[in-house]
Amino acid sequence: MTDIPTPLETEQELGQAIAIRIQDLRRDQKLTLDSLAKLTGLSKGTVVALEQGKANPSIAILCRLAAAFSLSVADLLNDEPSTVPDRPIERSISRTLWTSAKGSKAQLHTSTSGRTMFELWSWVLMPSDVFAADAHSPDTRELLSVTQGSLKVTVGSDEIILNAGESARLVTDQPHSYAAASDVPAHFSMAVLERGGQRVPAPSSQAAASPLAVSQDLADH
Repeated sequence: MTDIPTPLETEQELGQAIAIRIQDLRRDQKLTLDSLAKLTGLSKGTVVALEQGKANPSIAILCRLAAAFSLSVADLLNDEPSTVPDRPIERSISRTLWTSAKGSKAQLHTSTSGRTMFELWSWVLMPSDVFAADAHSPDTRELLSVTQGSLKVTVGSDEIILNAGESARLVTDQPHSYAAASDVPAHFSMAVLERGGQRVPAPSSQAAASPLAVSQDLADH
């Protein structure tokens, strides 16, 4: 967390800042620990650990917390409450929310507020680096587009390798991961649509649709 001039320079500082924000937001919205756990799909023990600053939240957990409080991830990381812009254009500030020892990073460029969040990210994964993510809220959708290198995407038991110029649609309400699939860095953009609320088990009576779908540029047809 050292790429940008922000007070959240380490994972420990991020954990402490989020702990304070969760306590304040939960109090302001009159939520109990049990109700916040239900809204996020996290265990009560995890919520308690987050509030006490004993756990560093992953990107997936930040997304769940933000959705539960009807905020964007960017708003969750800010001390100042978001306001409705009085103009149709509002400038956003990019934040680096994950880095690795090898130089990989994930940047959140902009997002909307509210229970339904729409986010725009850019990622760089260095060779042999992997980012593993927990399940997001039910029916969370992601759009990926690879601009350089090759990217291995895994969602549940499904797996695909995308090369530069290729894109895919994902349903990431189950554990998933991204990995550089060649000896050069993988650069890709990501748009995420996530809806907050209680997690529910997927129906077992019908075969689930594949969580991965490849899309092609129309110019290729």
